Amino acid sequence: MRIPSRRAAPEQNNPLLDAIKTKLLGFLTTFQPTSPGSNLTPAEQRGKRWLLNKVKEQKIFVTKADKGGAVLLLDFDTALQAVRKEMTNAEKFTRINTPVQEKIKQTEKEVRVLVTNMEVAGKITAYDKTLITGVTENGGRKQSPVFKSVVPYPYPLFKIHKLSESQITEKVIPPFRLVHSTRQGPLYRLEKWCSPYLTDISRDYCKEEFLLDTPQLLNFVEDLNKTWPSGDKSLLFTLDVVALYPSISVEMALKAMANAFSRDTKYDTDTKSVLTRFCEFILKQSFVVFEEVGYVGKRGIPTGNCISRQIADMAVHWLLFMELELKNWAVWRLISLWKRFIDDILGRWRGTERQFHLFISDLNRLAHPFGIQFADAQIGTRVNFLDVQLYLDTAGQIQYSLFRKKTDARQYLNTSSFHPPQVFQSVAFSQMLRVIKRNSNDETCVSDLDELKSDLSRCGHCPEKLEELEPKAVERAIRNDLKIQPTKERSVAENKNIVFCTTKYFKEVKELKKLVHSLKEDIAALVGETRIIFALKKHESVKDNVVRNRALSKGITRTNDHTEKHPETQACGGKGCKTCPLVFGPTEKVMVNGKEVL
Repeated sequence: MRIPSRRAAPEQNNPLLDAIKTKLLGFLTTFQPTSPGSNLTPAEQRGKRWLLNKVKEQKIFVTKADKGGAVLLLDFDTALQAVRKEMTNAEKFTRINTPVQEKIKQTEKEVRVLVTNMEVAGKITAYDKTLITGVTENGGRKQSPVFKSVVPYPYPLFKIHKLSESQITEKVIPPFRLVHSTRQGPLYRLEKWCSPYLTDISRDYCKEEFLLDTPQLLNFVEDLNKTWPSGDKSLLFTLDVVALYPSISVEMALKAMANAFSRDTKYDTDTKSVLTRFCEFILKQSFVVFEEVGYVGKRGIPTGNCISRQIADMAVHWLLFMELELKNWAVWRLISLWKRFIDDILGRWRGTERQFHLFISDLNRLAHPFGIQFADAQIGTRVNFLDVQLYLDTAGQIQYSLFRKKTDARQYLNTSSFHPPQVFQSVAFSQMLRVIKRNSNDETCVSDLDELKSDLSRCGHCPEKLEELEPKAVERAIRNDLKIQPTKERSVAENKNIVFCTTKYFKEVKELKKLVHSLKEDIAALVGETRIIFALKKHESVKDNVVRNRALSKGITRTNDHTEKHPETQACGGKGCKTCPLVFGPTEKVMVNGKEVL
């Protein structure tokens, strides 16, 4: 159970072990777990079947909204035409005349040549080469599925939050951004190798303005309020970059990276030269497939691949503070706070609103030659940033409350679904913690908690249990703020071995746990003090079957979040193979689907 292996377990001549095996096998052979019931009502099941048929017939396109958690149902042809219009725009994409599979093989070969040259030059190790390409030191090839490329494709995320209620009612098609799904594509492992290095360098480069997420923002606000002068009358402001990733040219990205690398002291020159070469190759060779035709972007960097965020962070910082030298502007004295989350900027402004808008106008005029424009500016005593609403109190300090878009469906896991009971409690508990952390005022916190409990009750949670859970969440939030470690419940836990047994949840799991618990003395006599934990996996959700149909390209379908590849891409020639648990050695021969796989 602990060590995955294709070999049979060695024979043991141990009466105690035989007794344990007999009891466990007796339980497993005579026990039939209850089949999971449907999570949907009969009417919902009919609706699901109808919807799946419409998706299969390409009548309806189902996708997540860009923000807010909403799910959109669009006419398939409408979604297809929107993406087709974008992909066939000669100013944005160039069509590749090479057949898709040939292009993938060609890109894989170019990656191997590039990586091998770097290894021969001594700039990366043989281990790095194997990680990226699967080519071993003796020239063999690893046959693990992770080294087999899938077709990269684009999918749209529609910005439903940009529309008004009347526009939604009138079924206006929202604007969208095109995301490149390059996971497991021919450049994916090269991107993954570069990603952690770029993360380190970009965070150091942008550290004065860098924000990782909302918790870091709130911690920063709390620290800032401790030293902020009482009675300060400056205003809050936010702004963001219009279409950030498509606006960053490859040339601008490389200049920003070069500047960031020149200021980095953590990594050696060879590593940074390899990163430069690899990233340039990725940005120039990245492609997606739409309707069985490959396309290369002519403008911007790919949205959605592993290195885009880090490059965007460096590019915006380089433009503002290195190229435009924002801190040397006379108007900079009016900015008392400047923080940025990718393209979303938060600050405090000491001047008038008219001065602020003049500043944005000047900023856009100077940034225009670089393809960058700032928009959606808010200024006042109250602004929305990430998932919080920030506002100024009478003393001029920043307070905050939870903010969610009107399109946030706020649908939580329904308690009638077939999942372990602790899953539902964890959902409610974690959401309460989130609400508490995102409210600095008790009044707004109580209001947001009441709204959350109402939404959870609508999803089947017991109101009485939610009332019991709320003070525990408040206590945990206070402990977290004070950084108080919880008292250990098991004083000898650190002296025990821990064994995880993974299984799908079934209602009678308590009986199995009870049996294993009754054997703990025998198990301890065999292998010492051991704690056995059952990790209960959830079952499939409706979303896995319906929402994951992002691919519009003919010949590529999405099922349960796996991409079904073309038969010719399968080493064994099998169609629709989703998993292959075998990782073959370079000399092994294994029969799969009646064919020999090397």
